[in-house]
Amino acid sequence: MKIGFMKQLINIILLVFMGMLSAETLEITYNTATDIAGFQFDVEGVTVNGASGGDAQDAGFTVQAANGTVLGFSFSGAVIPAGSGVLTILDVDDASVACISNVVFSDTDGAQLET
Repeated sequence: MKIGFMKQLINIILLVFMGMLSAETLEITYNTATDIAGFQFDVEGVTVNGASGGDAQDAGFTVQAANGTVLGFSFSGAVIPAGSGVLTILDVDDASVACISNVVFSDTDGAQLET
């Protein structure tokens, strides 16, 4: 049983977490062994007023938030290098009730990263 569990961990390419920085601020963090060329996820239970900062901004990504969906990509083909860090920071109306779902990240070939 432990061997199967370890094998399952090895196959995970991407981990995404959400942390509350304040009552109206959510930090989206990641840990991946693959460069990130784009991402999209839904934020449920709150109104997302905007997204900024983090490694997405540092990489020159365009990050938009509308109707509960956050979308990030680069027009120039830039990537967020493999590793871990803060992906982006969300401005929301009540961070205590937020939930992320429908997480999709893509690599430089446009293939979806496994979560």
